[in-house]
Amino acid sequence: MKPVRFVLVGAGRAGMVHANNLVHYIPEGELVAIVDVNRETAERSAQEAGISTFYQDLDECFEKEQFDAVCIGSLTFTHREIVEKAAEAGKHIFSEKPLAQNLTEAEAIVKAVNTSGVKFQIGFMRRYDPAMREAYRMVNEGAIGELVVIKSTGRGPGLPPPWIWDRKKSGGMFAEVSAHDIDAVLWFAGKQPQRVFMEAGNFKSPQAKKEYPDFYDHYVVTLVFKDGPLGSIDGGCPVGYAYDARMEFLGTEGMVRVGETEDTGPVLMTLDKKATRDNHTSWRFRFKEGYLEELKSFIRSIREGWEPTPSVRDGYRAVTVVETAHRSLAEGRPVTIEGEW
Repeated sequence: MKPVRFVLVGAGRAGMVHANNLVHYIPEGELVAIVDVNRETAERSAQEAGISTFYQDLDECFEKEQFDAVCIGSLTFTHREIVEKAAEAGKHIFSEKPLAQNLTEAEAIVKAVNTSGVKFQIGFMRRYDPAMREAYRMVNEGAIGELVVIKSTGRGPGLPPPWIWDRKKSGGMFAEVSAHDIDAVLWFAGKQPQRVFMEAGNFKSPQAKKEYPDFYDHYVVTLVFKDGPLGSIDGGCPVGYAYDARMEFLGTEGMVRVGETEDTGPVLMTLDKKATRDNHTSWRFRFKEGYLEELKSFIRSIREGWEPTPSVRDGYRAVTVVETAHRSLAEGRPVTIEGEW
């Protein structure tokens, strides 16, 4: 069977994780070209990936290349245009999170995917991380009884780039930093939250506050589900000390915890009775297997004809939580999510 041929659109850090996985670790997939609006980035990234074909213009790539799917690693506010072009051309779509910067854009993406019938998968890689999957199995098999509380922590060592400070482009820090946390909480809960409440503040980033008064760098969000569980997400950047992604599941008969800040390297113990170990420095290393397995699964869905997961609706649901949380923040109260999603 021929490999599924991909074009990567957006050669940033996340995009290049997928590019390198396709080139080095996934023989069922083939990277045929890279597209980036910055020509130097496109050329350099193609060289890094070991391929010769790159483009600055997406339309030119679509006209000249023969391929099956696009992998979107570009900035959030570009996702709709790329999805619509790919869907119209009948190309399957794998997109990095978040789906879009607001619900209007997200709704347009859902419409384009559903109308075209192409396969679409959103890159919530935690669902493919081995430890997270094992925790999911344990919780769903009743190892801790009925779920009472789901807690998710997502913190980054450094401040994200300036375009993320602008909610109109990124959907805000909650969307960019904690989209994975949102999806994971919804995944484990298995249902729609009733209410969302957000508190946030700018504690470490005065340079962002000057241009964007609504900017926040740390936040706590509560999600309330009918008949339980309760959900809690805390996030922040920059925290400096590590890339920190952890979850905890409290049940009526026990607790499951997954994720550590410490890397798996050696522990140094010294005569002053202290032990030291390096912390995780990047999501690329912490979720290396998750990134690999999610793309393998997407390829299998194309070859075998089943619907990939997480779906475009899962991406839409995460955007819904973000917009509801921002409304809560603005109004200073819990906000109800109306209707069914």
